[in-house]
Amino acid sequence: MPVKFNQYWTIISERREEYGNFIIKEFIPGINSLGIHVVAGWSVLVGSYSEMIVESMSNDLELIEKALKNPKFKELQDNLLTYVKAYKTKVLVPAGSKDSYTTDIKEDTIKFNQMWDVISKTKDEYENYVLNEYYPLLEESNIAVAGEWQVLIGDGPHIICEGRVRDTEKLIKTIQSKKFRRARRKLKGFVENFECRILSFHIQKVKGYKSSSYHMLEI
Repeated sequence: MPVKFNQYWTIISERREEYGNFIIKEFIPGINSLGIHVVAGWSVLVGSYSEMIVESMSNDLELIEKALKNPKFKELQDNLLTYVKAYKTKVLVPAGSKDSYTTDIKEDTIKFNQMWDVISKTKDEYENYVLNEYYPLLEESNIAVAGEWQVLIGDGPHIICEGRVRDTEKLIKTIQSKKFRRARRKLKGFVENFECRILSFHIQKVKGYKSSSYHMLEI
């Protein structure tokens, strides 16, 4: 079962240059060495929350737990906190309504993430709606639903619909359309604490012939 370990922070302004060197040369290699694979880093373009998100994956919750107990992680975290503030983490597991996921993310991808809490008394109606109407509408609108995640550890909202888009103009047209607005309004009858964010790459994984490396976009 895929498990996500996400880290969130805001860069300390006067330390941006040193931050980039630390993240690429020390932090990401260190996290990967603990068995948590760094997929990408994201910058929040639209929506309130942390400035940066680093998305990591594992195939086992126990592996993440073991990594977080490793003294090496505490050392990496302590060093990171000299460059960033408002640090927080979340552990995410598949929510069940959408179970396919790939870490192969195209270089021109933009994320459109929607978050909410399901109203308990509407759970059955909610599952039927997102599976049969809402998620198909997103897919038809060129918003690929990469996964539906549940926040196992961390603050809410506790359901994250991870959308991926490769055409920002189409995304804006979609979320401004009457069809999407009606669909979202219906969704809000089953959920509460709805939020959404648009994310762009902060750190990209670059696949080479024999190995991969990471590239940080200008910050």
